[in-house]
Amino acid sequence: MRGVENLAIAQALVDLADLHELGGTLPFKVRAFRSAARAIEGFGGNVAELARTERLAEVRGVGDGVARRIKELLETGKIAEAEALRAKLPPGLLDLMNLPGIGLKTAQQVWQERNITTVDELEKAAHEGRLRDLPRFGEKREEKLIAAIAAWRKRAAAPKRRPLAEAMVAAEALVAKLSVIPGVLACDYAGSLRRRSETVGDLDILVAASSEDAPRIMDAFATAPGVVELLGKGDTKTSVVLDGGMQADLRVVPRESWGAALQYFTGSKDHNVAMRTLAVKKKLKVSEYGVFDDQGAKIAGEDEAAVYEAIGLTWMPPELRENRGEIEASQKAALPVLVELSDLKGDLHMHTTETDGKSTLDDMAAAAKAAGRSYIAITDHSETLTFVRGMTRERLREQKKKIRETEQRQGIRLFAGIEADILADGTMDLADHLGELEWVVGSVHQKLQMPRDEMTKRVVRAIESGKIDCLGHPTGRQLGQREPSEMDMEVVMAALAKAGVAIELNCSPLRLDVNEHLAKMAREAGVPVVLSSDAHSVRELAYLRYGVGIARRAWLGPEHVLNTRSAEQLQAWRTERRG
Repeated sequence: MRGVENLAIAQALVDLADLHELGGTLPFKVRAFRSAARAIEGFGGNVAELARTERLAEVRGVGDGVARRIKELLETGKIAEAEALRAKLPPGLLDLMNLPGIGLKTAQQVWQERNITTVDELEKAAHEGRLRDLPRFGEKREEKLIAAIAAWRKRAAAPKRRPLAEAMVAAEALVAKLSVIPGVLACDYAGSLRRRSETVGDLDILVAASSEDAPRIMDAFATAPGVVELLGKGDTKTSVVLDGGMQADLRVVPRESWGAALQYFTGSKDHNVAMRTLAVKKKLKVSEYGVFDDQGAKIAGEDEAAVYEAIGLTWMPPELRENRGEIEASQKAALPVLVELSDLKGDLHMHTTETDGKSTLDDMAAAAKAAGRSYIAITDHSETLTFVRGMTRERLREQKKKIRETEQRQGIRLFAGIEADILADGTMDLADHLGELEWVVGSVHQKLQMPRDEMTKRVVRAIESGKIDCLGHPTGRQLGQREPSEMDMEVVMAALAKAGVAIELNCSPLRLDVNEHLAKMAREAGVPVVLSSDAHSVRELAYLRYGVGIARRAWLGPEHVLNTRSAEQLQAWRTERRG
């Protein structure tokens, strides 16, 4: 729970900074809160514990004033100063600020200069052309704003699904809580989370226990930390709402039905239908209680693998259970060996405090080594991204020297790399310097909504430049916030295959880009996939596990993933493809 606590504290300070900035507070105070938030987000220890033991001064950037507010937050659940500032602002302004493509500065601008404080008012003003004469606006931005609001409304109306990471953290906390209760014989989560879908609706938690122990287990679930509402409580099922808004359902099943229930509630629906159709042909019945013959005798149920075996199938990883050929592969004993987190020897995309990272080079190297990686690439942003202090040629040369020193000190292989911007015309930022580096990720960060043909040509030109090793977060999407860029991915894949350039599966839970379908396309095209954390702090190095789930859904094995190779093998691959 350490990381969650740190993130919650950091977010509270960011919110406080936003409220002060909207209210016109002196900039130095705003900067202090933002600086402290960044430090806490990248801090490797438990900030709440430091607060309890009066040691918050150990966190860089946390002075007495910030420490006082953190303690207040931990003791009361809120910061009174923030509540007072919020009460002075128009009710809809904060919603407006959080609208994709708006942000604090624009929200403040339209509020102060047009008295606009709600999304509805902003949309109406854009349609009427009342924003285009504002600084940094214009007619084109009005059009983009209208499209962004329409997309936001569409997402808001859709069934609410949460990012994989959010669901996993919540489910793991519940499973940990329930697993230690006396009488719990087995506990796990099921549903789309167990299948590692990129977004998750409700949480499905299963427990194996006797009927005598069930009431105590239900009570513990209904009163678990983070539960804010009890929707229903029965003998075998209890439903609650968690503080993040997710619904979680607990089912208690007999031990002898555990395997059947885990299989059934993991799904998917299409997989289960295909499985049951096969069972019927064998005169068997499969349900959440077990596998039964035509006489009603139970022949399997306690063990999930035995449920599959009873109908002539081998057990298959949950990520494959989408009725996309896994049943047939199982019948032929031809299921793939899927990549696992432990297969990843390196992490080839991360940032440090040199640009927009929150942890130092030394901290990132030490944390990656502790996590089991044998090499990493340091890939801070390139010069064009001035708003994150993008790296100049001189700073890159200086960083490379520090990388060599850190490599010796930390005992982990470090590649001096960069995440170089793919410019609007497809040329590479710092093109004349990239040859001095040991790993180059090429990514699009600006002008993400170019027409399909133009974006395709832009990306293909970068791929064919001979300057990059890997195409980073190719579609630029952010789940629930930004739609992917439009481009012809078949053309892009063909260019990658021809040039011998890898494609990134960015493991950040906000991105998971490429998705499982594009990862499958890459596998079929023979394009190596790189699973990268895109970590901006030591905590985010753990993001690799989310990308592994997506890779497994795409049927990727270790042989399809470039960073399952050793550092020496990676260097040999790079030397060979660059001639």
